Amino acid sequence: MALPEKIQQQRNELVQQVIKDIQSGKPFFWDSGYISKRPRNLLKSLQGKDQYYNGINNIRLILAAKHFGFEDSRWTTFKQAQELGAKIQKGAKGIHIEYWQYAKPIMEINPNTKKKEQVYVIDEETGKKVPAYVKLDYPIVKNYVVFNASQVEGIEKEIPLKIHHEDTIKSMEDMIQHSEAKIYYDQDSKNYYSPSNDEIHVVSKERFKTLNNFYATVAHEIAHSTGAKNRLNRKTLIENDGFGNTIYAKEELRAELTSMFLAQKYNINFDKNHYENHVAYLQSWIKALQDDPNELFRAASEAEKAMQYIETNMIGLKQEQTLSNNENKIDTNKLTIIKNFKPKQNGISTTQLYLKMAQNLLKEHDDIWQQDFNKKIVSELQNKGKNVFDIKQAIIKYSPVNMPTEELKNITKLSQNKSLSR
Repeated sequence: MALPEKIQQQRNELVQQVIKDIQSGKPFFWDSGYISKRPRNLLKSLQGKDQYYNGINNIRLILAAKHFGFEDSRWTTFKQAQELGAKIQKGAKGIHIEYWQYAKPIMEINPNTKKKEQVYVIDEETGKKVPAYVKLDYPIVKNYVVFNASQVEGIEKEIPLKIHHEDTIKSMEDMIQHSEAKIYYDQDSKNYYSPSNDEIHVVSKERFKTLNNFYATVAHEIAHSTGAKNRLNRKTLIENDGFGNTIYAKEELRAELTSMFLAQKYNINFDKNHYENHVAYLQSWIKALQDDPNELFRAASEAEKAMQYIETNMIGLKQEQTLSNNENKIDTNKLTIIKNFKPKQNGISTTQLYLKMAQNLLKEHDDIWQQDFNKKIVSELQNKGKNVFDIKQAIIKYSPVNMPTEELKNITKLSQNKSLSR
């Protein structure tokens, strides 16, 4: 699909900046001062939520922060800043990011107003009205300008996100323990993934200068393994043409971006030693990007998929395996929300009550989620007279297990009867 000329030009400029960065010997991939600050949305963060910029927008904003010296990880559009009652500093330069729209709202003429209006449908799961959308044959690529929070006046200063080192170790050890490709610690100096044998061979942990170097290296090799035919079936891995060649360079770029994204999320700090181990790849990356500037964008997209695969099937697997007779997978992101939830004391909503009860149950059961937790929580919500649709919404939004529609109907049946009788 041909991109709008302006967006293609912005992509080309970004790639040239990346190439220049690599040629100068200071590629952003290993600059821990910036990759550890994963770009996030300012408005959402001030609402107590985190909405991160992913893929190429992540890379674009990291580079911008590095170039301009921004130390705040939050970004906002002009309109969002206005919503906050804040003001963009005079003369501030914004950064262009991309938004890909895959569906559009369904609009119809209102016979009363004679104007086109959004069509709404009833959500079968929640019973509430939601906007109706139709899938587009071809996505629409939009361009937005965002400003760093350092350029915004009238907002609170950023409270740095803290990730405890023990949490990093646990997540990375879980990833290594549940790697679907068997890991052998049998190398003297070389680390690699063998697609033909689906094996990872690395230097033993004790021989790395730092634990972070070890995790970053193993993450890189596990990232390669996600491209196997029985996993993501990634073309750049399947059609590998050997060291120094184009497809090989593209696959290495994907693996290193995956390692970088994991480093961002789990607070792994790269250092000079890790950089030196990858110097041999840099020239081939430059050639691949010069031949096709859009390669960086494809690589970033596939690296996001690789990271999600690792998180779902390796890092999050330990919690899934503790469930007895429960085939539903655990959504670890939702578990994190539950564990970190701080209930408001006044006017507590159905969803807040759900989170509070789930949080208490997790503490009682050593952080192990059980499917019947939902039934216990629903029973309490029913006793408090909460509406059936609000109960369903709470389960759909926050339950770490995917509740089948029929089961959801059964456990909320009593609540529905109560709401009809009032």
